[in-house]
Amino acid sequence: MKRHGMWALDFHGPALVEGALTYLRGARYAEQVVALCFLPYPGIVPAAMIDEQAQGFHDVDATLLIVASGARPLHRLWTAQARPRTAVLADLGGRLHRAFGVAVMELAQRCHTCVIDRSGRLRLRVSHDFIDHDLAVLREVIGASHDRIRERLTGVQSAYLSV
Repeated sequence: MKRHGMWALDFHGPALVEGALTYLRGARYAEQVVALCFLPYPGIVPAAMIDEQAQGFHDVDATLLIVASGARPLHRLWTAQARPRTAVLADLGGRLHRAFGVAVMELAQRCHTCVIDRSGRLRLRVSHDFIDHDLAVLREVIGASHDRIRERLTGVQSAYLSV
């Protein structure tokens, strides 16, 4: 299981990206903040809601990746509706769940999100519901950490220039 501070972008597997089946590698998201959300009820959440939430994460300079829990194939999850443009990773064998310490349960009620920083290190684990309020709080935390990093960099630059 990955612990805080460990390299976390070493995952790979089949995914639904922009509505098409492909193979996705976590290293693709190096130099980005990633919110890896283990969604216990994929297919029930409308694709438009997933894309709307992904846009909210994009607004705070982060990327939302969904991991579909359960054994249903991705291409069958959103058959009656439009597929999400946001990347949705398949985890049929539960390997990603085990790697990130998330229990694979068909009846799970809450999402588990792991926030991975720009250096590819696991920084935060959160259990939440896939609703506007909970995801807005998560985006605020990510935005606040960006602000803190900018303040530190600005302080270092000004100290460097004053010398």
